[in-house]
Amino acid sequence: MYKIIDLQIEGREFADGELFKTKSEIVEQLSDYHDIDFVGTDDKGNELNIWDYFKFWKINTIKKQLDYLTQYGEWAIKKIR
Repeated sequence: MYKIIDLQIEGREFADGELFKTKSEIVEQLSDYHDIDFVGTDDKGNELNIWDYFKFWKINTIKKQLDYLTQYGEWAIKKIR
């Protein structure tokens, strides 16, 4: 299980500390969360939504997507035992 920690506001957790079973679930949640404020383009300057951006730039594994999203939104992932 995992929690998403907000690095911008000390002590704040994403979705009030909701637990996620997989890193794939985290990618889904953070992608949906950032879809409203995301600005990304292809190599010709065409705007893309976050999922199309991942496809275009070949950010095509859960690890790559999670790395991108945690840096984009300043999040950390905490494993809960």
